[in-house]
Amino acid sequence: MTTVIVGTQRPLPGPTARRAPTPARKPDRQLDREPDPRGPAPKWRVAPVRPQDEAALAELFARCSAETVRLRFFGRPRELPRPYLDAMLAGRPETHDAVVAYPEYPEGAGGPEGPEAPEGWAGPVGLGSLTAGGLAPGASLYPGDDAHPVGELGLLVVDDWQRRGAGGAMLDTLLDRARARGMRLVSASVLTGRRGLLDVLGRRLPTVRMTRDIDALTGVYRLDAEQWAEAGDGGRGQGHG
Repeated sequence: MTTVIVGTQRPLPGPTARRAPTPARKPDRQLDREPDPRGPAPKWRVAPVRPQDEAALAELFARCSAETVRLRFFGRPRELPRPYLDAMLAGRPETHDAVVAYPEYPEGAGGPEGPEAPEGWAGPVGLGSLTAGGLAPGASLYPGDDAHPVGELGLLVVDDWQRRGAGGAMLDTLLDRARARGMRLVSASVLTGRRGLLDVLGRRLPTVRMTRDIDALTGVYRLDAEQWAEAGDGGRGQGHG
């Protein structure tokens, strides 16, 4: 292998005082900002997947729990699906861009205070990909615009390293690379009730639409928000040729 704190009201004095309402659960954007019992989060080095990374990707997948794999692939494959793996290793970002994340701690910091990598293991702990998509129904930037290809995002992070910033680092890299290639729309699909990735994308990019099927929720987002804003102001001919 995918958001306001409600304050409490002070109860009125006296025996008839009502219990103050329970504070709402902190939204997802706050969770990765709270103190982590595993220690300080590392910095992340994000690099493109190389053809020689096949063994490292297999090891990364093997270190993920069955539940993490299910949430990423909507099933329980025993290994990275071969067509998916081959596309990543081919090194053609215009059709399937893929990156990996490595934790990096300051020199002399003594390594992570939380999850320790197995002895001799210095491989990646996160895998992110963005596949070039086809034309999706309704995938237009403004009324009357033609449909645009929609890239599909996917992230997989080893369990012990989740909520440490690896996913966000890979996501930002993939989005920057997609913009440089001229991609306009990206999408992500998550299982119903597990919309964390969609919330993260929604904080980074304007949302075009959300769709739901029996067991999944899919969001589509704009990469070229500034160009879209120009179009909405009557500048459709600018940047949409």
